[in-house]
Amino acid sequence: MKRLTWLLLAAALLLAGCGAKKNPYEEIEQNPVATITLTDGREMRFELYPQQAPNTVVNFISLANGGEYDNLQIYRVVSNVLIQSGDPANDGTGDPGYYIRGEFSENGFSDNTLSHMRGTISMARKSDYDTGGSQFFIMEGSYPEYDGYYAAFGRIMDEQSLAVLDDIGSRPVDGNYKPLERITIQRIRVETYGVDYGDPATLDKDVIDKRKEDRKRRN
Repeated sequence: MKRLTWLLLAAALLLAGCGAKKNPYEEIEQNPVATITLTDGREMRFELYPQQAPNTVVNFISLANGGEYDNLQIYRVVSNVLIQSGDPANDGTGDPGYYIRGEFSENGFSDNTLSHMRGTISMARKSDYDTGGSQFFIMEGSYPEYDGYYAAFGRIMDEQSLAVLDDIGSRPVDGNYKPLERITIQRIRVETYGVDYGDPATLDKDVIDKRKEDRKRRN
């Protein structure tokens, strides 16, 4: 009887293991590479890590290769800290019409261990954790205190790209950190090396925004 009990327990554990959701990108041969091309022809290249932030990477690929980042401005420059873009409104208020889940530890997502070191690209969001969309920022400095609160998903690949980042970071800005001279992204494209990343899992923006407003009223 004792042997039968152990056999049943072992079977249950095996079944539980089979039900665990595996990251489909853990064993891809080559990570996707994103190229940000500015209107002056200069480029920044990033290796993206779907093993760390799978849906964030899928979302970025979908937007980039769909042309959604074409002709957007780098609208925020905080020297030696970060630069920010990806906003259709070019002022910090825009989004793609939906949200995605924040893939970072403070939001219950433990797989993402990328640190916000110099050259890291990460997903911007509003105060709520699940409010990322299209906006992203690139770290010019190293700020590990951002770890666990934002979904880092890639890193700059070469010194030439870092030089472009540093040049952007040195541009004069106004009191709201907006560059005095417009800096425009001509396009962002991602080489996926034959992997079909499909469409991102999205969240209903209106539902989340309403939930936030309800919380405000209650407080």
